[in-house]
Amino acid sequence: MPGFVVHLAEAYTILDRLDGSVDFSQEARERFITGNLLPDTRLRGEKHISHFWDPADFGKLAKTPDIHRFLEKYGSSRDPLLLGYLSHLYLDAEYVKNFWPGVFRFYDSKGQPQVMTDRISQVKILKSGLMVPVDEFFSEKYYYGDYTKMNSYFINKYHIKRPQWEQIRDFPMDEVKLSDMSLLCRGLDKVTKLCHKGDEKDIRVFELDKLEAFALDCSEAFIRTYCGIK
Repeated sequence: MPGFVVHLAEAYTILDRLDGSVDFSQEARERFITGNLLPDTRLRGEKHISHFWDPADFGKLAKTPDIHRFLEKYGSSRDPLLLGYLSHLYLDAEYVKNFWPGVFRFYDSKGQPQVMTDRISQVKILKSGLMVPVDEFFSEKYYYGDYTKMNSYFINKYHIKRPQWEQIRDFPMDEVKLSDMSLLCRGLDKVTKLCHKGDEKDIRVFELDKLEAFALDCSEAFIRTYCGIK
């Protein structure tokens, strides 16, 4: 999944694109940005709840949110909080289905393509052709380390700030843990202070321009699909 800073860049892009077309007050903007972060509040191994995963996919490494399950429960609500939540799920789903395959591939110990978590032992990074153990790939050395290095770029370019979620009183969802929002926002504050300009030059898995372009394309597609604006 994209890091939460990339998700916030998506949220800010959507809000900027909607400016002038939808009457979003400052409170509504805060609700949208907060909603965009809420799926990541389940910090203790409960992502299947907050991300509306299909139980049939639990054994797969590349699990995607089931948008239909979200819409069946909440419909096409215009509550900015729910719309922000949906924007997060949408980017996750598109990212795993359509972006991951062009960046890396999963294989078993015999070099055969695999999708099931318990059979995957190595990952091929298409950018470099390097094959690395799956546990090493999903670490600060590669996958998560790239997100850390890209944070400064996205935070500065999109002027990302933590949402004022404490001012929001109505959270009409039982999939989230509000107690985790403070931890998530403290993490964002820490990331903002510790990231350094130019770190993105050392990423090992992704290509920054392609990742950013994909996120922007998803923002536009989300607006067309769920906001009724062409």
